[in-house]
Amino acid sequence: MKALNIFSVVLIFILLTILSQVGGIILLLWILIFRYFKTKLTKPWARRTINAFGFMVFYMIFNLLIIPFLAGLGGKARLPMSKSGNLVPVTYWTAIFMRNYIKESGKEKLLKIADEFAQKHPGLKVKYMDCNYPFYICTPTIPKGYISKKPLVTFPLTEGLIPHITHMGDKADIALVYNDENGEPSNLTPTAIGYGSSVDPFPNETPIACNTWKYSLMYRTLPNSNNGLSKDLSRELILTFRKYLSTKIFFEKHLVERFNLKGNFSNAGCNSVRHDDHFHVQFK
Repeated sequence: MKALNIFSVVLIFILLTILSQVGGIILLLWILIFRYFKTKLTKPWARRTINAFGFMVFYMIFNLLIIPFLAGLGGKARLPMSKSGNLVPVTYWTAIFMRNYIKESGKEKLLKIADEFAQKHPGLKVKYMDCNYPFYICTPTIPKGYISKKPLVTFPLTEGLIPHITHMGDKADIALVYNDENGEPSNLTPTAIGYGSSVDPFPNETPIACNTWKYSLMYRTLPNSNNGLSKDLSRELILTFRKYLSTKIFFEKHLVERFNLKGNFSNAGCNSVRHDDHFHVQFK
């Protein structure tokens, strides 16, 4: 039983670390604190209940109060967690797992873009998906001559948002605009997390070029409501972002063609996932 408990803790620690960067550390802190309460609880059901609910409360205290303050010291800001403003998460889980952090300047631009879009289209919101972890922690650069003839570039290993990896503090994924079941523009996405809401190319458009197992994995596996894409509003949303960006927007080529977009757009490549359910932006 003890071995099973240890295995469970290790597994949860790994999952929380992958999902939130710091959730595993919060878990270890709670285990240390709970050891004090555990001795005072004689009934097994009481220990299990207080352990589970206590950890959830402890985790959310860190999420809401402590982590935003500490992340702010490193120049990271948390994006809005609620769905009452103009900039909202597609799913609350993005905020619960603290994947909604970005540099201060990026947050300012996102809020400005969301306000501008909502002013033109009252009721419609800009919906963000994964952004970044709270903290920037990089591995040290290995000097020339140790294991390589060239200096190795410092790689911020623990900030590369799993599974995105390239999300390094100034990037965000933004959902497209979809219609509701009546064909009216809405704040819905065909899947619960936004990812996997891909829009297949028409016969006259550039076909999907990548056939890797992960490229269309979420599109093939996640439950999808088939809410129709709002072509004009999605195009307008992308052009609103374009006004504030000096870098490429990563977007699937067939939708670049469908939206008749000109300028600095690019496919993310086969090592990524499909970008016809969202577009990827970077703030410099």
